[in-house]
Amino acid sequence: MTRLKRVRLVLAWCLGLYLAHLYIKMGWIKFDADGFWTAAFTRWGYPPWPRVAVGGIEVLGGAMLVVPWTATLGGVALAGVMAGAWLTRYLDGRYVDVAWITAYCAGLLWIAYEWWPFRFWRRHQPAEAVTASHSVPGP
Repeated sequence: MTRLKRVRLVLAWCLGLYLAHLYIKMGWIKFDADGFWTAAFTRWGYPPWPRVAVGGIEVLGGAMLVVPWTATLGGVALAGVMAGAWLTRYLDGRYVDVAWITAYCAGLLWIAYEWWPFRFWRRHQPAEAVTASHSVPGP
């Protein structure tokens, strides 16, 4: 692994820590039936259950961001939820929120990209298979 790749992974992990804190905190308050998000989801025309589902994905996805072999899945899951938030805020005319959500999505997808080689469904391959998949075929 090159020094540049190590630096990028450290930066991705630091950004993952920040976003994990943000998403766990914001996801947890979506479980409050009398909170802000219940009224917001109602105003946007959604039934109550998506609020709880979004909160669950945010809490679980946020926790996944800090574990290298689950960071890719967590980043992609959160980016999917944020795509829904982006569309909702765009249709509601909240363009500053749309800009922030775009930045968060870019960060989440960058984290997913950086940790892709470490994803959990690839961790248990035999060393020969990993080496063979990265080798260049001979003449």
